Amino acid sequence: AQPARPTGREQRRIGAVVRFIEEHAAEPIDLTMLAEAAFMSRYHFLRTFRKVVGVTPHQFLLGVRLRRAAQRLDATAEPVASIALDAGFSDLSTFGKHFRNAFGLNPATFPA
Repeated sequence: AQPARPTGREQRRIGAVVRFIEEHAAEPIDLTMLAEAAFMSRYHFLRTFRKVVGVTPHQFLLGVRLRRAAQRLDATAEPVASIALDAGFSDLSTFGKHFRNAFGLNPATFPA
């Protein structure tokens, strides 16, 4: 049996959560908080978010943070550590690993 498609109501709730993530990406965000905002259980929220958006909430949050950090690295001469912390990463090594995986470059040498 094929899993049910998200209802219109579920899609609207996920859309609101996507906007919340985009507005608060630099802040600590966890799955429970997002599921509560969507009025869903954590597991139902996780499945529904992935169906609607195509990635998990964590992957989406990482993407938002990394894109914002890349934009700042490109536009300013601020230190990488400052940009990473402002983007919502708690430590520089995690930021560097995710940045290299996403863009293929070390954040210190970005843009190429």
